[in-house]
Amino acid sequence: MHWFKAPVRLLGFVVFSALGIGALGSIHAEAAFPGTPGPILYSKVAASEIETSGGLFFHGPRASQAPHRLTSDPQDRNPSYSPNGRLIAFEGNRDPGETSGTHIYVMKADGSGVVQLTNGDFYDSNPAFSASGEVVVFDRAGLSDRVTHIFAVAVDGSGLRQLTRGPDSDYEPSFTPNGRRIVFVSGRGGADRRDRSNIFSMKPNGIQVKLLIGGPRNDYEPDISPNGRLVAFASTRANGHGPNLFVARIDGSHVRALTHSKGDCFRTACYGNPSFAPDGRHIAFLRSGRYASDLEVIRTDGRGYSKEFDEAGTEEEGYGSHIGPPSWGPSG
Repeated sequence: MHWFKAPVRLLGFVVFSALGIGALGSIHAEAAFPGTPGPILYSKVAASEIETSGGLFFHGPRASQAPHRLTSDPQDRNPSYSPNGRLIAFEGNRDPGETSGTHIYVMKADGSGVVQLTNGDFYDSNPAFSASGEVVVFDRAGLSDRVTHIFAVAVDGSGLRQLTRGPDSDYEPSFTPNGRRIVFVSGRGGADRRDRSNIFSMKPNGIQVKLLIGGPRNDYEPDISPNGRLVAFASTRANGHGPNLFVARIDGSHVRALTHSKGDCFRTACYGNPSFAPDGRHIAFLRSGRYASDLEVIRTDGRGYSKEFDEAGTEEEGYGSHIGPPSWGPSG
């Protein structure tokens, strides 16, 4: 999980922190396109003194179903489904000659037909599809540059273009389900030193940037509901506690909390990386603690308790397993 600034990514062997949040648990955002709830896709990595293993996994839309492995590369992470569920975009580094950097890849939903969309000495992260399924947006930083900006590329790897510029980091892009706007997080426009990230929207060509969610603390990891009327996000706005999950109307009004952590990840738990189900009725998210990370699902209206779909845990030394941000895809 990213902490309110431009992402810092560590490649190679996975090292888990004392909070149970691994180097592969980076930020992620997307839009949920309408449909019948299908599989929940996420990364899961296990590290021992001998080796690091993992890849992308998917879990059925019911808690009683079992998770299944989709890929076997531990650097595959931050997956995102296309609107029809037939393609998956993800970040990773599958080039054996490269020891640093990440790239954006696209593959079929069964894990076959992997195509690399980006290359070069960059950290390319957090891919998300356009409403047409023909374009992937993502954020990019240089190997030695902490400032990230948003780029777009066609699903065949052509037409790479930069959408944002400036001294502040822009990251976590995702299209609204109607394709008319891109929602993203930026360090611009903070109220004070405690407010280092807010949620904005812009046109697909990068113009007409507007503030969408701006609170007294950090707001990030937005996900747009399938009908385009709601935005779920993580925030420390509750007196700096959490982060917790919140839902608001798409214009930023009527903000309500879904989780209520009164401490931090080390003492209690933190909640983040929300992903709407394609029918908009539930939200998958990560619950992270000192030595644990769980994939859970809660109702969008906040009623009832969340259900655990998969779990991971680490030892005090840092070895163990870690779950990454979820993406909820459509059935079929």
